[in-house]
Amino acid sequence: MTRVRDLFILLVLCLLAFSGSAIAQLRGHDSHGLLPKAFTYGGYLETKYAHYRLNRDSAFYKVEFAGLPQRDDLDYTSAALRLNGNARSADWQLRFSTFSRLERDQTSRDTINRFDELAVAWKPRPDFALDAGKIAMKWGRGHPWNPVAFVEKPKDASDPRLSREGYSLITARLSHDFPGPLQAMTFTPVILPVTKHVNSDFGKAGHTNVAGRLLFDFGTTETALYFLNNGSRAGRYGFDFSHDFSSALEFYGEWARISTQDVRLATPTGANLTRTGHATNYLAGLRYRTESRQSFLMELHHNGIGYTSQEFQDFVTLIGNATQPGADPSLMQRATRLYEGSFGRQKPMRNYVYLRASQDALPITPSIRATINLHDGSYTVTPELLYNERHWGLSARLYLYGGGTGTEYGERYYTQRMELRLHYHF
Repeated sequence: MTRVRDLFILLVLCLLAFSGSAIAQLRGHDSHGLLPKAFTYGGYLETKYAHYRLNRDSAFYKVEFAGLPQRDDLDYTSAALRLNGNARSADWQLRFSTFSRLERDQTSRDTINRFDELAVAWKPRPDFALDAGKIAMKWGRGHPWNPVAFVEKPKDASDPRLSREGYSLITARLSHDFPGPLQAMTFTPVILPVTKHVNSDFGKAGHTNVAGRLLFDFGTTETALYFLNNGSRAGRYGFDFSHDFSSALEFYGEWARISTQDVRLATPTGANLTRTGHATNYLAGLRYRTESRQSFLMELHHNGIGYTSQEFQDFVTLIGNATQPGADPSLMQRATRLYEGSFGRQKPMRNYVYLRASQDALPITPSIRATINLHDGSYTVTPELLYNERHWGLSARLYLYGGGTGTEYGERYYTQRMELRLHYHF
């Protein structure tokens, strides 16, 4: 019965995608105004296959596959549909972005259906706009990570360009142009409530959180100030900047200071331990683009609330103790909670270098990116080939993890991941 339901959902997704494509084509050929031009529509349909070569000796494998049949590899398949829409009428705008995905492997299956964005905007004049609803904010200059992204869900470090789900909030944009070196200034306040049923994953319930960004545009240089009050999360403030030395070379950065933050630690015996204190996050980056459309990117990341090498080693030791014959089951329960809460997230430690190079002038676009953990020297490298032909696209990626025992990427639950994606945009 479950398989029939999943196949039905997949069929519906495909029908919606191709009906959306037909509407888009009709709109493109509508020379007599048969379709309202105030409405725009688009999206994509994607199918993905991934093959994992698992690392059965790693700490993360022992948590991920605890209680499951042991295996050396894993095959993952998924089908996803994204629909975007935008309707305008005078000063009002309604926009939405949906995301649906059906995924499965040999151990589990899951279905996701959600609105990433669903918002109403009112813009009575060019220098003022008011938005309310579910909105994905985009603050900061960094690519896989943003210290000043105070009201956003984290990016997927394995593919930072993926769209993300927003939070339910109210925001405005007030801007003013100037004739001097300061060309424009824009203030973006945000009100984000948290209850048991609204934005519950943002932090502690019962708070109305207030955040803001004040952006200064000097032409070749932009800088912005950020803040988030102390509420569902610890209060924080920061800034970012970007400076174009030329059309080819850009220097940018972000800096954020977080007030008293509690970080749960691991101990080899499973005892509860918390580190409390202030933290500073920052990144600095350089991007260079050539006339032949080659692009080179380098970023230095510092995560002040991340774990030290010793704290990570304590977590690995805890898992080792939890998997010993006759070990107390509470040890694995404790390790699982820590893994799901913080140690298992992407980039849980403090200092990283992120590198990316790509060539965008070819029908087949090659690129390669790498992340290096500066504490232990472990790394991940991802070469990719992307082919686009009008609405269709095909990409092939290979994720390679390297590092010794006790290192972050050496303890990940797989050493290689081969991924193929076929997408259709409409």
